[in-house]
Amino acid sequence: MNNCSHDNSFVYEGKDLEAMSFAQNYHNWIYENIETELGTKIAEIGSGVGNFTEFLLRNEHARIDAYEPCAKMHLNNKFSKNPRVNCINSNFELVSKSCDNKYDSVIFINVLEHIQQDSDAIKKAYKIIRRGGTLIIFVPALQVLYSNFDRSIGHYRRYQKSQLIKLAQNASFKIISCEYFDSIGIIPWFVFMKVMRRGLSIRNTLTYDTFVVPWLKIVEKIISPPLGKNLLLTASKV
Repeated sequence: MNNCSHDNSFVYEGKDLEAMSFAQNYHNWIYENIETELGTKIAEIGSGVGNFTEFLLRNEHARIDAYEPCAKMHLNNKFSKNPRVNCINSNFELVSKSCDNKYDSVIFINVLEHIQQDSDAIKKAYKIIRRGGTLIIFVPALQVLYSNFDRSIGHYRRYQKSQLIKLAQNASFKIISCEYFDSIGIIPWFVFMKVMRRGLSIRNTLTYDTFVVPWLKIVEKIISPPLGKNLLLTASKV
């Protein structure tokens, strides 16, 4: 049964989510890097309208608690009627006391940068993951790329690798891996967002997703990039 409780104090228009909904290859690339770490009981933090939930459901045994504090996003979740998805309109921190040691994995996909007290969020995530379970974080990288667009969509920061690792370690997680992701993406982001001060358009997103992502994911599987537009961290609760 889906949880239809509402927390209307948070509103997010999500224009970047609309553009990213077309980035199927990109989302698939992320999923392929984390699918073996997910387990079956998953907490998806900041699930939005379900763009990434779609990929989590590829595991036919997965049961997903999709936490989304924005009522508008929550009500428009594409999987609200799916019996394997429990859509919860709340910050996960507010219900964490009743979820201690509950999840095989807790995932933040393009979410942690929207949370002002990110260290507190990671510590709360530690409590709700079972022992041996996994924390998965995907975030924008390199503060030098921080732009007006980042600011406009509610990003408090972009992350350095050492910063993200320390964040997880301070919450008692053991790092499995932390790698830069999407090395080529640094260039268009710097040009369009930082220099030209433009936003994330559906056209540009679809072009990059169609013509760059398929071959770039092959390259980065062979050679781990020294820098990238994003960071992907996995860590375990020991």
